[in-house]
Amino acid sequence: MVNHVHWVVGVIGDPNPSKILGDLKAYGSRALNRVWGKPPSGTWWTYDGSKRKLGNEAAIRNAVKYVQDQAHPLITWINEEALAKV
Repeated sequence: MVNHVHWVVGVIGDPNPSKILGDLKAYGSRALNRVWGKPPSGTWWTYDGSKRKLGNEAAIRNAVKYVQDQAHPLITWINEEALAKV
């Protein structure tokens, strides 16, 4: 998975998923640009990305499992304490 990233995030309240995705991309871009400079394409990201809300415990656990089961992950971090509260 050197060419893409999966995130399953929990947030307080009911913020706009587009805002969350935009914020994640913005913070990520700043960090990546500091280390490696801006990419030739001008962006690290594709135009869009999934913003699907996970409406219940089963959906959250299935999404986490999907991410865990990806071939050749560079890193996987799961907040087990937060997941236990689901």
